Amino acid sequence: MTARIRIMADSSAEAEAIQAALETVLDVAGGERDYPMRNGFGVRRYLEVRLPQAGTVRARATRIDRPELKR
Repeated sequence: MTARIRIMADSSAEAEAIQAALETVLDVAGGERDYPMRNGFGVRRYLEVRLPQAGTVRARATRIDRPELKR
């Protein structure tokens, strides 16, 4: 599952620092270009992120009200 993130920062350096922090816990793609903010100061940066494969969360559910559905 992939999510899109928009970073809004005062400078490219700040956006780079935010992206670096995200990369410590997520797989990050994008971020090659910063876009100036419309009618304001700062930059926008767009990223696509997802959980690393090693950290994938698997859920298991059981129904206590219907034991015949347990796997």
